[in-house]
Amino acid sequence: MENDFEQHVYTVSELTREIKGVLELNPAFTGIWVRGEVYNLTYHSSGHIYFTLKDDNALVQATFFRYANKGLKFKLEEGMSVIALGGITVFEKRGSYQLNVTAIRLEGIGELQKMIEQLKKKLAAEGIFDPSRKRDLPFLPRRLGIVTSPTGAALRDIIKVALRRFPNLEIVLAPAKVQGDDAAATIVRGIEELNRPEHAIDIIIAGRGGGSFEDLMPFNEEPVVMAFFNSRVPIISAVGHQIDHPLSDDAADAFAPTPSAAAEIAIPVKQDLVDEINYYLARTDTALSGYFRHLKLQLQGVTTRRIFTEPMDIVTRYTMLLADTENRILSAMKDMVAERRKSLLTIPNIMMIMRSCLQKKTHQFHMALQAMEKLSPLNVMQRGYSITRDSNGSILKSVDDTAQGKSLLVQIIDGTLYCSVDSIQKGGIGGKEAKKRKP
Repeated sequence: MENDFEQHVYTVSELTREIKGVLELNPAFTGIWVRGEVYNLTYHSSGHIYFTLKDDNALVQATFFRYANKGLKFKLEEGMSVIALGGITVFEKRGSYQLNVTAIRLEGIGELQKMIEQLKKKLAAEGIFDPSRKRDLPFLPRRLGIVTSPTGAALRDIIKVALRRFPNLEIVLAPAKVQGDDAAATIVRGIEELNRPEHAIDIIIAGRGGGSFEDLMPFNEEPVVMAFFNSRVPIISAVGHQIDHPLSDDAADAFAPTPSAAAEIAIPVKQDLVDEINYYLARTDTALSGYFRHLKLQLQGVTTRRIFTEPMDIVTRYTMLLADTENRILSAMKDMVAERRKSLLTIPNIMMIMRSCLQKKTHQFHMALQAMEKLSPLNVMQRGYSITRDSNGSILKSVDDTAQGKSLLVQIIDGTLYCSVDSIQKGGIGGKEAKKRKP
């Protein structure tokens, strides 16, 4: 049978485009939550994350672009059970659809615990939980800072316990949300605010009054843990949960199982301090009284000594001792003067002996001087003798020290003769032996 109208035939592109329009423009698919297990996970160098969400019967490709995943509070891992928020987009060239993820959260306590363990290992490796960096709490805080909900029971408990223990305490509140998506940010702001110098805070208590595991999650988030770690003021983590310890407990200087317990740790009991002061005052009074009694007895013992009872006897004894010492000194000085006088009387004899020795030495000097004059070459030359030297200035002692034709210097009393050797005769003065040497 012939059709009453012509049926429209779609091209592949047209069909895919129609499907794309239906899925991407339909409000029902623009902001949907999808539960599934992470599979085939890839971290791209661009910062984008690609993975597949699957359950027992189906799977869907998912993209988690960098701009959307930069605020992710945990590391996505293969096999995690998650709930992803996003919208459906169609990739026309492949004719496939995918989930464009804008947010993601862990499903179930087990996955949250995995996330906490991941963060705990990371922060531990950075030294955030090192016990050696924890500070001692101040002995007597004057100003207490509190970071918690302004309407919660935790605030009332802290104030009640703190003022009961020390009524003079000043309290400053930095209000914060303690659960919900923006709780972590308000807790961080509260801690940073109380660290400002103008508040002059001595100690901080930050926490909440119990709750489920999920309710405590803000105190497991990295920004909150780092705010505890970076606090300039000593800080106590006070999360009311005695089974699960949030990471803020490990980063704080101290932690307590409840806000009330934190107040007891931070604030001493005023009456206990007063009693302790009175106790030490009493001990000091007793010790000083005993010491003064001891000094009084010592003073009494000193005043009974002879120097105080018979002072003139001691003065007389030392006067006699002084006179005796004076006499001995005068006697010793007289003996010394007499000895010096005796020594002076012997000086004339010493002078006579010295004069005789001087005359003897003078005579010996003159005799030696006369002998030297007789041996002087000048005196010998005055008697007609001369000194003969070769051209080098060496004195000739033998005819063998020169040769025919050599130049000689003959020194006589009133000058020097420059001569040349014509012949040499050996055998002494007037000898007949003569020798001629050819040049």
